[in-house]
Amino acid sequence: MNGRPLLTLSGSFRADKLGRRAVQLSGITSRVDWDFDAVHVVRGEKDRNAELWPNLARDTSPEALLSTLGDKIDDGRHLYIATNEPDTSLFDPLKDKYTVHFLDDFKDLWGENSEWYMETESFNNGIPVEFDGYMRVEVDTEVFLRGKKQIETFNDLTSDCKDGINTCHMDS
Repeated sequence: MNGRPLLTLSGSFRADKLGRRAVQLSGITSRVDWDFDAVHVVRGEKDRNAELWPNLARDTSPEALLSTLGDKIDDGRHLYIATNEPDTSLFDPLKDKYTVHFLDDFKDLWGENSEWYMETESFNNGIPVEFDGYMRVEVDTEVFLRGKKQIETFNDLTSDCKDGINTCHMDS
């Protein structure tokens, strides 16, 4: 890549982007019956860097999540997990207590046969628009924020600081 974007979105595309994103969000939230709790679980590179995040891997393990969430979320609830963990099977133990959902469970909403795909392709002169990492994070975050209860990694699951050891800001 030469550092330039693969495509440039027109003003009308940007203006209508919120409407299409709202349709995706409505599609996801309606499938979880509009009544769900959400947890944001940061793992990925951070859980492998024990020097900066010494407790993160332990605090976001399936066992720790079951314990922490058990005190905060009722059994049987729909639970949306927003995460950067590539192997979502890590969260399988939570399926015994909750109806678990991930962003990829809804990829038909932006897949090649979706209304979103066809509309964005038509706005981009017939060139498909990839549902890329940026869009994934944006939609994942928006769904998380619509949860009835929102459990965050660095506020609720671990005592580690978001930006690494000794970077927490104490309220005065």
